Amino acid sequence: MTTTTPAPVLPPHPAADATASPTGGIFRRSAALIAERGWCHGAGLYYIGSPHRPEAASLVGALLWAATGHAGTHDPSAGHALSELRGRIDPHRTAAFDDWELLCAWNDVPNRTRAQAIALLMAAERGGDFHGPQADTIAGTVPSPAPGTLRAAVPAA
Repeated sequence: MTTTTPAPVLPPHPAADATASPTGGIFRRSAALIAERGWCHGAGLYYIGSPHRPEAASLVGALLWAATGHAGTHDPSAGHALSELRGRIDPHRTAAFDDWELLCAWNDVPNRTRAQAIALLMAAERGGDFHGPQADTIAGTVPSPAPGTLRAAVPAA
């Protein structure tokens, strides 16, 4: 597992705006969490520290936190964001994983980088395509635990 040093405190996720898009800023807030606080890679972790104020988060943990304010809570806005991001990784939806498993597997691919996770989220925020070396396939990976089996670690004091 790889994590990075915590950074400045991010503001909590804003209340849903009825005029905003279904993902209204979720991708940007997810990218900011990973960029400013840290990224979890490997071991199926979703976040480290408090689920309300994660010290680091995986792609899925960051999306959940940005959508709900809790890195272990799934709601319809988080589900929509997971599905939209999955469409950027697997546009033809041919991977044999559900949205949750696919994003966990993508995050935990060996040699995946924090910069790649941020780039994916920022491409989704901009609505642009995600192509090139960072948009690699996840063939041969093993998915992380299914939804409802969240695993979190608390750093040693």
